[in-house]
Amino acid sequence: MAEPVVDINVESRQLAELNEQKDALLSKVATLKKELQDWRTKLDTQVKTYRTEVGDLRKTLNTEVEGLRSEFMELKTALKQQLELTAGLASQEVNDAEARLQQLQQQH
Repeated sequence: MAEPVVDINVESRQLAELNEQKDALLSKVATLKKELQDWRTKLDTQVKTYRTEVGDLRKTLNTEVEGLRSEFMELKTALKQQLELTAGLASQEVNDAEARLQQLQQQH
């Protein structure tokens, strides 16, 4: 009859050890869950920050592109006016040269 008591004590100790291991594993799982949640929160914050930065950069780029377009259009208009003026002056010089040529021909 003494043997069954020993088996109960051994099983009781094994059960206690298993309970301790279970508690340790549950604690480790809880710690891992907390670390994962912290990591996700940190990652979400970084993603939001990067999205904000990319949005700001996109706005800045669009503003700069619009400024360059405006400057280009102004330059294009100025060049067109300059070409028209140059063509007008050249045409006037040709007309003046032809008139002088006619005067010279009439004088001779």
